[in-house]
Amino acid sequence: MSRIAPEDMTTLQNATAVKTVAEGAVAELEEMQVAHAINEAANTGEYRVVYSKPISPALRTKLTSKGYTLTFPLPIANPADETIISWEDAE
Repeated sequence: MSRIAPEDMTTLQNATAVKTVAEGAVAELEEMQVAHAINEAANTGEYRVVYSKPISPALRTKLTSKGYTLTFPLPIANPADETIISWEDAE
């Protein structure tokens, strides 16, 4: 999803278009945060990271398609709020 171009920042956009941009930005920022957590853990010799924020279903699908294993520790109030992302079993 593309962002609103700098030259269009002072132009009032259609609400539907702005909503689409916002949704895309949220998804992009979520992926960047998860990627940062994974890459930082890998750089320190870890094979997993505990991510303590909810991960969207779309990003969960993307992670598993890239070979990551996702587990949800129990017991916690809402299992979706904490995910262990592992790459230890990656081929």
